Amino acid sequence: MSVIAFVMMLIASPAFADRVIIIAGKGGQAEYTKKFNGYAEQLERVLTEQLGYEPSQVIRLRETSGDSAAQIQKAFENLLTVTSDEQIAVVYFGHGTFDGQWAKINLAGADLRDLDLATLLDRLPARLQIFVHTGAASGPFVQKLSRANRVIITATRSGEENHATIFPEYFIEAFGAGNEADLDKNGEVSLLEAFDYARDHLVRFYEEAKRLRSEHPLLDDNGDGFGSETPSTTASDGRLANCVHLKARTSVAVVEPSAMNPLQKEKADLLDEIEAFKARKGSLPEAKYRQKLEELFIRLAKLNRRIKSTLP
Repeated sequence: MSVIAFVMMLIASPAFADRVIIIAGKGGQAEYTKKFNGYAEQLERVLTEQLGYEPSQVIRLRETSGDSAAQIQKAFENLLTVTSDEQIAVVYFGHGTFDGQWAKINLAGADLRDLDLATLLDRLPARLQIFVHTGAASGPFVQKLSRANRVIITATRSGEENHATIFPEYFIEAFGAGNEADLDKNGEVSLLEAFDYARDHLVRFYEEAKRLRSEHPLLDDNGDGFGSETPSTTASDGRLANCVHLKARTSVAVVEPSAMNPLQKEKADLLDEIEAFKARKGSLPEAKYRQKLEELFIRLAKLNRRIKSTLP
C-alpha cells in the first residue's frame, strides 16, 4: 500500500496508538543519566496522564548496570503478538554516535546500530510505526530505518552533529502544550505539529542565545530515505505525520491547501522558498548559505507564532 493510500485510510479510520517503548540511554555522567531518565519519565507521565494510555501500554527502559540492548530486544519480542492494525512508537533519549558507517544509540553494555533498530522494527507486525531519536548523531537513522508507513524523527540531520541536543525538551513539551502546539486547532497534537513546535522553539533558543545552531531536526514519513527540516501536508514529507499521534486511539483529517487561511498560505510559500534556496547550496559560499538558511528558519518560527496567535 502506498503512503498516500495509507494516509487516506487513516483519515477514514482511527490510527491506534497501542504501544510505546521509551528508552533512556547510557548517560556516561551523572548529569546526563539524570537528564535522560528524566525525559523518559516525563514522556511516560504525559502518555498515561494526558494522552489516554494505560500504564501497561508503555514500556520504559532506563539505564541499568546490565545489558540494555538485551532488554530492548526482549521488549520488541514481547510485541511480536501485536496486530497489523496496531501502532507502535519507539522514543529514544540519550547520546548517539556515528563512526562513518553506523550510527548507534549508546547503551549500558553493547550499543545498538541503526541497522539493528531497523531489523527489530521490521519484525513487528504493526503496519504503522514511529521512531524518534532525540539525541546527537541521529540523522543517519533516517536512511537505515526509512520505510513506507513509518514516521522517523531525528534531532540532527547528520552524524557529524554530535553535541548534546535540546530537541527532546521541546518535543515532549509539545504534547503538553495544548493549544500552542495544536496549530490546526483540532484538539490533537500530531507528530508533524510536535516536530514543528520543537524545531521552531530550538531555532528561537539558539537565536536568543546568539549561538550557532548545532542541531537540525529531520522528519521522514514517505519511505524515500531522505528527511526534511520543513515537512508539511503539501510536501514530500509530512502528510503521514500529520495523521499520526502519540495519543491513544485517535485520528485526524489532513488539512488540504484549499482550506488554508492567508497565513497558512504564506507558510506554504515560505516552505517552498526554503526548499528552493536549499537547492542553490552548491552555488553559494558555505558561510553565506548557512546564514541565509538560518534566517529563513527564524522567519518560519516567527510566522508559526503569528498563526498560533490568530487561532481561537
